[in-house]
Amino acid sequence: MRNKCKIIPLVCLAGLTAVLVTGCIKKQSYAEVSPDIADSFPIQAEPAENPQLVESDGPYAILHTTAGDVTILLYPEQAPKAVENFIGLAKEGYYNGSLFYYAKRGELTQGGKPGDPEAEERSLWGEPFEDEVDNGLYHFKGAIAMAGDGGNTRNSNLSQFYLLVREEIPEDDRIIPANCYMNDLMNLRLKELEELSKEKELSKEEIQTFEDDLNKEIQAIASEGIPSEYEAKYAPVAAQYRQVGGAWGLDYGHTVFGQILKGLNVAEAITQVKVSAEERKPKKDVVIESVEIVDKIIE
Repeated sequence: MRNKCKIIPLVCLAGLTAVLVTGCIKKQSYAEVSPDIADSFPIQAEPAENPQLVESDGPYAILHTTAGDVTILLYPEQAPKAVENFIGLAKEGYYNGSLFYYAKRGELTQGGKPGDPEAEERSLWGEPFEDEVDNGLYHFKGAIAMAGDGGNTRNSNLSQFYLLVREEIPEDDRIIPANCYMNDLMNLRLKELEELSKEKELSKEEIQTFEDDLNKEIQAIASEGIPSEYEAKYAPVAAQYRQVGGAWGLDYGHTVFGQILKGLNVAEAITQVKVSAEERKPKKDVVIESVEIVDKIIE
């Protein structure tokens, strides 16, 4: 905001000079001087490094979009349900003609609703499926992950996914381990609560006690740190985030199931298109024309 305030007087001075010299000034909107990057689509996909700490032999998914191609390495061993769901829907043609309907500059773009506007969103099995979050995959820049029902509901995965391009680097080395441990702990405790609720109907008081105990555990992270075994577990993850950046706040909350190997620049460009103010929907449609599933990539 400071830079913007400094620029205003200069703009006013330039306008005043134009009036003095010509006697008139032509107003120009921001849209006229700032072209939409969507006008340059499609763009050539460029190779990208894979920062994930686990390996995969494929398969691969190639998103053929109006912005350009995006090639993704899938991880069926780490996220079997998410990968099976994505591949199955892709082979059905479910995604063909669908839009990247949300774009946040420098952060992510989301898509995965059915290409047929008359069809209801669904998974391969016709119902939501569970998260696969403690799988060794993280929200490094270039990750593809399940978006759930579009909100923060657990185990609500259907067909939506997002491409992550955020590259924030942590300022404090303690942030990543603490965040991962907190989200991991919350998942563990919520699973315990679900198991308890299967055995008997829990009262409001019992649920409140459970929540209070969980909050105490979370608050203790700030004062006591995290257990040493978890520090060791998350140390390589923290080191990788310091190198490549990402969105660690999403870890253990959404299922990462792949990594962009080519076309990260395409995904970045999609996040930079002009969007509507409220919904962040691209003003010019960015369409997933088809999704190709292959066992190997031939350069």
